[in-house]
Amino acid sequence: MDNSSWKRIQKLRQSYLDAKAYLPDYWQDDELLLAYDETLAQRIRWKWRAVLEALPVPVSELPKTIVDWGCGSGGASRELLHLHPESFEKVVLLDRSTRAVKFAARKVKDEHPKITIDSKVPSSAEPFLLLISHVLSELPDEELKKLLPLLRKASHILWVESGRPQESRKLSALREDLRDTHVFLAPCPHQNICGMLSAGQEENWCHFKAPVPKEVHLSAFWREASKQLGFDLRSLPVAYLFAQARTLSLALPSNDRVRILGGSRQFKGYTRFHACHISGIVQADFMKRKSKKIYEALAEPALDSLYEHRELFSSESGEDESDAKVE
Repeated sequence: MDNSSWKRIQKLRQSYLDAKAYLPDYWQDDELLLAYDETLAQRIRWKWRAVLEALPVPVSELPKTIVDWGCGSGGASRELLHLHPESFEKVVLLDRSTRAVKFAARKVKDEHPKITIDSKVPSSAEPFLLLISHVLSELPDEELKKLLPLLRKASHILWVESGRPQESRKLSALREDLRDTHVFLAPCPHQNICGMLSAGQEENWCHFKAPVPKEVHLSAFWREASKQLGFDLRSLPVAYLFAQARTLSLALPSNDRVRILGGSRQFKGYTRFHACHISGIVQADFMKRKSKKIYEALAEPALDSLYEHRELFSSESGEDESDAKVE
């Protein structure tokens, strides 16, 4: 990539970081889309990969039609098709930028010639999986409200965002708008109001750490990208929401499960972790003597880190031994 392309991507990334819930259409030409697709979009695809691998239901059980809203270069739908090429039949690409839709359509068709590509939202009778990726930093509240009918129409929703506080908390608030029409399968371990919206949680947010592919750390290109664009190759924070329409039959698991969130710290003899439970957002210390395996797993929690309450908060005698604090 030449210096001119690096500078354009630098400027684009900074606009994302500085955005105050609004950005104009910035896809000026295919060259910018291509440079984005080779750099920033790849990092987003790593997040999608981690989220998809952590889903609590098989991808093969999801609808055969994908609706990629705000598709950009098509990274979300392309990553899903890359991992599960036989699970889908049609991709609907939606974006305010006609240039971006055409670019994404070419990429999808090149990579998956048999897939049907469309630009129209499916009818009410056709189930679809709605993908939304990294839009909250540039989406004004009035535009977000316009999106609600499509969200409520979707049989499944998979929304992935930056792990920054502002985007994550917006996603938590949006979850409340969907409680009447959808159930939440991940990362939420319950169907109650999001604990992050409770009083006293204003400085907290639901986020996780996605793994960076091992080969990236050996890549001269990605070392240069890290230097040029100013990001840490070791860190890939992510927030996400996976929901299913209430009209679909589903046996919900126990509400007494605990989802481990990002932000754990390991000390000698114990790991301090944050978690989501039906009772609220919990901060607790897990003692190494209880289980070395869990002690180590809590220090670097995966996106699918989910425990029964008794696994973390019961002593060997079976009595509650919680150092937990509901925040």
